[in-house]
Amino acid sequence: MFSNLLENPKLFRHLVEDLPVGIYIVDQDRRIRFWNRGVERITGYLSHEVVGHVLEDAVQICDRRGNQLIGEYCPVTMTLNLRKSQQCTAFSLHKSGHRTAVRIRTRPILEYGDNIGGATVLVEEAFAYREATEPPMYGCLDATTGIPSSRLTRAVLTECMAGLEATRHGFGVVRIRILGLEEFRAKHGPQSVVPFLRTAAHTLRHSLGEENFLGCWEEHEFLAVLSSASPAMVAMTAEVLSNLLSHSEVFWWGDHFTIEAEVTYTVAAAGDNLETILGEIKAPRTGCAAKAAAAGDNNGDSGRSRG
Repeated sequence: MFSNLLENPKLFRHLVEDLPVGIYIVDQDRRIRFWNRGVERITGYLSHEVVGHVLEDAVQICDRRGNQLIGEYCPVTMTLNLRKSQQCTAFSLHKSGHRTAVRIRTRPILEYGDNIGGATVLVEEAFAYREATEPPMYGCLDATTGIPSSRLTRAVLTECMAGLEATRHGFGVVRIRILGLEEFRAKHGPQSVVPFLRTAAHTLRHSLGEENFLGCWEEHEFLAVLSSASPAMVAMTAEVLSNLLSHSEVFWWGDHFTIEAEVTYTVAAAGDNLETILGEIKAPRTGCAAKAAAAGDNNGDSGRSRG
């Protein structure tokens, strides 16, 4: 059976197509020659949309600061130039506009005479987000975003606060408010804000590990409860989320928009109460970021990042 597989190119191709990981191949000119179903799922681009096109037509990745990994910083280009395998964690722009944390591993394709023929690329989601449908904690989902509703989010936060004294283990809390939606809704109607909220929710949930909780909060807001109690880690996570939101895209009637968000964070520790924590992550509701650019401010165990 195995020998038959190797001798049957169609069967072998079918096997690679159905692997549960993303695999694509580029030639020495960085044109896509193969694109399996796994990478279709991760990027949203179908094979017939990208095969034959240059890499940037389908693969747009950035680091956690939002810097685009293009040119000499692109892991595929580095593989072709250096003839060495590369690996990194980056954030891929999905066809629908949200960002997804991915692990990328590349390997050069060497032909006869040690000439570089191209590169193979393996792509996996860094955080394999589990759809919130089965566990009892996720029994109440928001209809717009598909993530836990504000009522369930408050219940989870209350439960975490109740366990502080017993476990003595703190946790991070990050509040994300999407800016400018009131004005956009007044101009374009109630349904116009839905793409912004869905794209933001997808970016956030695909950028947080399973050990962290993400849910809806107040109107146009999300709340993340982080397992880490390190002020530095919580501040870094808040900055990453702010950066990724500002580098996500929303499509509305043929127009492209970026997401502007205000991100606040704090660390809950033994002795804190829910009112104190909610007060620390509360941000002014006035004003709107003039430009989607991340800026962090860490003051003790709480701070604000605006993207």
